[in-house]
Amino acid sequence: MKLFIAQLLVLSIIAVGCGRGSDDATTETTQEAAAPLTEPNYDIPMRNFAPQKIGPYDVQPMFEEEIVNGHYNIKVEGGEFKAVRIWVGTEDPADVMVVKCELENDYQHGHLDVPDPIPADYALWMEIEAPDGSVHKGSTPLVHAQ
Repeated sequence: MKLFIAQLLVLSIIAVGCGRGSDDATTETTQEAAAPLTEPNYDIPMRNFAPQKIGPYDVQPMFEEEIVNGHYNIKVEGGEFKAVRIWVGTEDPADVMVVKCELENDYQHGHLDVPDPIPADYALWMEIEAPDGSVHKGSTPLVHAQ
């Protein structure tokens, strides 16, 4: 009986592995699934906040769809930088989520939790860390320019 159960277990494992198909089918599926990730998605409406000068950098903060959705894009020009961090709140980010942005298309992108309604004293704060470790900080009111 124990031998039968062991054989049944081995056959079950083999049967599960056989359902994958050929390596070619797996490769095609992977390439098709990856294609949208490599192409910019311009179907998402993006709106601009007022442009900012933060330290030596020219910064164009943007948001996708609605401000409260928390999808923010930061275009930074004017030199190299190590990191872009953003948060929605007051200048002191002690009680809010701070996000390090990641490169997406030609801008930095981050996802934030945004309260709804947004308190009147909250802004989108941006912190740009230069290669030498210096930090430059600026903010923009949470109303869109376009």
